[in-house]
Amino acid sequence: MPRLEEQIAIARAASDLFQLCHDVDRRPEWDSRVAGVQILTPQPLRRGTVVRTDMIPAIGGVFSWEGEYTSYSFPSGSKLEVLDAAPSSTFVTGSEAWRFDGSGVGTLFTLVWDYRPRGILGRITDALVGRGGTRRAIKQSLANLKRLAESET
Repeated sequence: MPRLEEQIAIARAASDLFQLCHDVDRRPEWDSRVAGVQILTPQPLRRGTVVRTDMIPAIGGVFSWEGEYTSYSFPSGSKLEVLDAAPSSTFVTGSEAWRFDGSGVGTLFTLVWDYRPRGILGRITDALVGRGGTRRAIKQSLANLKRLAESET
């Protein structure tokens, strides 16, 4: 199962960054992989919350998947587990974890995406182009998040 892990230092308090990242309406502002997020269970966002995420994969197209927050610990981190992914998705299952580690006046934000590509062709495509494209999209998203978060101080 492939694992992508990227980090970035952001000059914002962990609590502020946690709130910004978990604002589902603002996620498309910084995450270039995401077209939109909808909360499917009663608010507030917490452990057990189910969301639908509309993705823009690195290889083109758009697909949706549903996930459940299996961990939600303000302000240190959260984990979203894939419950169901559209047949057009690039993965069958996966999880995305976010960690917010305070470091002086800022936060070290870590994003970890573990996933299983869909079928043999999906594994081949992932190894050849998908994984690299997803890694670039994650790095771009983290750079976008840094610019957004630091511009709001």
